[in-house]
Amino acid sequence: MPLDATPPFGPTALASMVPKARPASPIMARGFAAPAIPVARPRLPDARAILPYLQEIDANHWYANHGLLWLRLQSRLAAHWGVAPEAVALTANATLALALALRASRVAPGRKCLIPAWTFVATAGAAREAGLVPHFADVDPATWALDPDAVAAREDLAEIGAILVVAPFGMPLDTARWDALSARTGIPVVIDAAAAFDALRAGGPMRPGSSPVIVSLHATKAFGIGEGGAVLSQDAEWMERLRRLSNFGFLGSREAMVAGTNAKMSEYTAAIGLAALDAWPETRAGWQAISRHYAEALADDARIALSPGFGGDWISATLSVLWPAEGPEDAAELAREGIGTLRWWGDGCHRHPAYADCPRDPLPVTDFLARRVIGLPFWRDMTATQVAYICGVAQRLAGQGAAPPRPRRAAALRATA
Repeated sequence: MPLDATPPFGPTALASMVPKARPASPIMARGFAAPAIPVARPRLPDARAILPYLQEIDANHWYANHGLLWLRLQSRLAAHWGVAPEAVALTANATLALALALRASRVAPGRKCLIPAWTFVATAGAAREAGLVPHFADVDPATWALDPDAVAAREDLAEIGAILVVAPFGMPLDTARWDALSARTGIPVVIDAAAAFDALRAGGPMRPGSSPVIVSLHATKAFGIGEGGAVLSQDAEWMERLRRLSNFGFLGSREAMVAGTNAKMSEYTAAIGLAALDAWPETRAGWQAISRHYAEALADDARIALSPGFGGDWISATLSVLWPAEGPEDAAELAREGIGTLRWWGDGCHRHPAYADCPRDPLPVTDFLARRVIGLPFWRDMTATQVAYICGVAQRLAGQGAAPPRPRRAAALRATA
């Protein structure tokens, strides 16, 4: 039963939801049972919306290998992003797309790939899949992303074969600055915009430039279709290499001109994508509403900081906040109150055993964020009362102390040490 179904909101009302025979649990710690609120609840188009497209597949007898639904989805996504259809390529998932984008950029195997330590492991995994060595760099404390000026000032650029930039949690990036850096240095830039489906929309705050951009269509994203990825590039020659690499090295013939792989999206996945696009205006409005509820609830609280740009002219499917203290104990207390949390990027990509041997810069900002960033429940069907409950508990746990410290660049930290 959703919280909104039991007014007035409060311990007495919440307790009335609990069956008398219910065994004790940690959620009962405050004397009443808080309903469990998961950190995420993906929602894709229902079967009725997908069925007409599945019937087209049945009629066409075309199930994979760049079918009619695949072609239609590619064209409709291109229109959504305001680019030509040939500037979009669809893939089985975004991680493969990132790896193939690095290969299409002709980065020699064994070279270093500069990536932010503050990211999901798929970013580093894609670099490894492309035969590159991830080199972890710190992020800007104001944006949680790599800073192109800081990258341009590095003394080891001659050792860097590619730069893999991440749009953190879908936050728009200034692609023109990265394009300019790539043109000036000759180092290919690939943009991991996994969660930036909406920010990239035509007329939106993030415009694709000359550097390729990769978007995830995973079920956990604001526009999710289960599994899938999309590549945006307005460089026709580069896109031809990407398409070959994603189709065994074939393009217009049965001759493998390069050693490619199978990264094709099936017609069944395209069917879900088309149904999801049909519902996108309603879907986006739902994400906007829940974003607004959170932004309003936390707007005047200096103790709990929303992730950079949250509540602006773009939407994401996750909400991460900067907690005023290191988070594990408070995350456990949130769980006892029935509130699910998730540290989406954990301790930072560099902390995973698989990447412990990778070169890295000093990472004070990443380490700071890793200790304090907590993902709160955020999904499209949440109610205003659920958000009020979550924010109320979070604010109580955050206490009445001063605003949380803010991460600073390594140079500033060394100066005050």
